[in-house]
Amino acid sequence: MSFQFDVASRNAALDALETTIGASPTLEIRSGAPPANCAAADTGTVLATLALPADWLANAASGSKALSGTWQDLSADAGGLAGHFRIKSGATCRMQGLISAPWAGSRAYALGEQAHNGGNLYRVTTAGTSAASGGPSGTGASITDGGVTWTFVQAGTDMTLDNTSVALGQQVSVTSFTLTAGGA
Repeated sequence: MSFQFDVASRNAALDALETTIGASPTLEIRSGAPPANCAAADTGTVLATLALPADWLANAASGSKALSGTWQDLSADAGGLAGHFRIKSGATCRMQGLISAPWAGSRAYALGEQAHNGGNLYRVTTAGTSAASGGPSGTGASITDGGVTWTFVQAGTDMTLDNTSVALGQQVSVTSFTLTAGGA
């Protein structure tokens, strides 16, 4: 049996996480795959740097915490495909995760691009145009979707952007971000 926690304990753990990371951390949106863990050196190119507000997450409720305030970079640092993010206190990585966009039908996808569909995250292994409907499903390594081949990455996605293709100088905004405590 896995550990299970009541809602009050899950909320307390999430609030403690925000306290430990600290006020006004920095969110870096980066290209490529994330490092093995937060202690490892940065990977990829910094596409956007977002200075998060002092109170960057709302108070935990029902075992989850959502973003608070405005999370945006008015002018992206570089162009490329967003692959992962790192939240930092100073130069220290405190949290990292994968970035994706919702899957879209009849869309051209580039090699390495990530999308989520049906609760799963997928990465393009053969570029092409997706089918008009449906999208990738399952947990395989060669999932065909129109002219695109996907590989399953993980259940769920860590951060969603409307568009993971970032252009130099464009505004980048995160409008939804939720941390959910396990052990329910």
